[in-house]
Amino acid sequence: MAEVNIPGYNMVTLIKRLEAATSRLEDLTVFQTQAIQSRDLSTPSETTIPGSVTPTPASTSISTPAPAAPALLTASAPEPSPAPIVEELPTSLTEFDEIIADYVAPFVELSKGIDPLVEEQAKYIAAAFDAEREFLRIVSKSKKPAPSSPVFVELFKPITVQVERVQNLREKNRASKFFNHLSTISEGAPGLGWIGAEPTPVPFIGEMKDSAQFYTNRVLKEYKDIDRKHVEWAQSFLKIFTSLQAYVKKNHTTGPSWNAKGEDIQKVLESAAPSAPATPAPAPSGASGPPPPPPPPPASVFQVASDQAAPSGGLGAVFAQINKGEAITSGLKKVDKSQMTHKNPSLRAQATVPSGTTKSPTLPSKPPSLTQKKPPRIELEGTKWIVENFENNPEIVVEAEISHGVFIHRCKNSTVKITGKFNTVTMNECNSTGLLVDTLVSSVDVIKSSNFALQVTGKLPTISVDQCDNGQIYLSKESVDVEIYSSKSSGLNVNIPDEAEDGDFKEQPLPEQLLHKISNGKLVSTIVEHMG
Repeated sequence: MAEVNIPGYNMVTLIKRLEAATSRLEDLTVFQTQAIQSRDLSTPSETTIPGSVTPTPASTSISTPAPAAPALLTASAPEPSPAPIVEELPTSLTEFDEIIADYVAPFVELSKGIDPLVEEQAKYIAAAFDAEREFLRIVSKSKKPAPSSPVFVELFKPITVQVERVQNLREKNRASKFFNHLSTISEGAPGLGWIGAEPTPVPFIGEMKDSAQFYTNRVLKEYKDIDRKHVEWAQSFLKIFTSLQAYVKKNHTTGPSWNAKGEDIQKVLESAAPSAPATPAPAPSGASGPPPPPPPPPASVFQVASDQAAPSGGLGAVFAQINKGEAITSGLKKVDKSQMTHKNPSLRAQATVPSGTTKSPTLPSKPPSLTQKKPPRIELEGTKWIVENFENNPEIVVEAEISHGVFIHRCKNSTVKITGKFNTVTMNECNSTGLLVDTLVSSVDVIKSSNFALQVTGKLPTISVDQCDNGQIYLSKESVDVEIYSSKSSGLNVNIPDEAEDGDFKEQPLPEQLLHKISNGKLVSTIVEHMG
């Protein structure tokens, strides 16, 4: 066989170089094998530098084959895992996180020092804010769905669940010493439903905050001189909705700000759903292959199968008949003329009227909670005095200040005297009740009252009378320039002080009847005056 010559090399030289390379690989394999064995046995071993190993002949017996060296090198240097991708949050979501961190979390901490029930309710509020945060995250990525889409309802459901828990906790613990605290949270929690109050979410939050403030005022009144932490607790809760109101005004003025350039909401929800684990759960012993898939979801409660038999009665039968469409008349039978009573007098004569009279159904009685008489009370709630349910009491006195308002409700055969200069007073649904006032900043409103008397000893700008009967108004000399508005009222008289006779009044009736005429295409109304 002829020797093959390659320029610069020959076959013998190539074989020698291959033997040298193989020898070095074998030495490296031996070194790595000894190092692994010494590590596993935890015994000291001599350190050998690969570069200083003495080459062995090619015929040396090696227990480990040469190709194993690359595998050991690969196992000893695993590839680093890629860094997780951090989602960039929009500014509106970052600001909502600040509300949770700066206001909601401190409120939960303060609630821990009040009562376990209050703490539990505060945690429900925190969970509702977390659910609303997830809702706003979906909103920032999605196009606005149709108003009738069930996706919106499902997306809003986690918030409503937490709000219902807040309210149920209050109703189940009405006898609690901290009922005003529980009522504060319960009245304010619906403010989280601003996302469904389009197009006026900001005023909606304000209304819920005012409802909560009714009870925070009670907390402040009860604990302001006893325990300062209750005052801080009440103020902390109001700050939550003050900040929420400002946030919504800035970012969601007319409702949730959906992303016009975003994806369909269903795709966003699918991408937000947790993915299945990469490694399947081990199958039970004796089984082979992956576990079976989960069963299909149950059919919708609103889906009606085509082969489902119609119910025998009730509303289900009615809807089953309506869903037939034009086929609903297929089961009707034609009536023969001989069976028509309007064409056969003999059939009308055979008709009999049942004897006796049918007994009309009795109306259900009112529940005891509506028939029981409520106790009278006079109480200052914030800046408003509440005077209600008094009967036969001619000595009711209220000492009001300039910032106070007074609300008189369902009093009978009583007299209410309000001293000092104050803001406004309203008398509603009262009978045979007298009202004596000094000086007002705003007005006196009398609504749905009968046989009332109003006397002013100082000065006021306005009197309003609505849906009232038989009322007497006595003015002082300082209040003769008052403006009086009346509507749907009868039997009203205004008593004006007589300048000629000190202490005497001139009675002037307020007109009740108007005359309306058409003049030059316009409606002209004049008061009908009766002379005689």
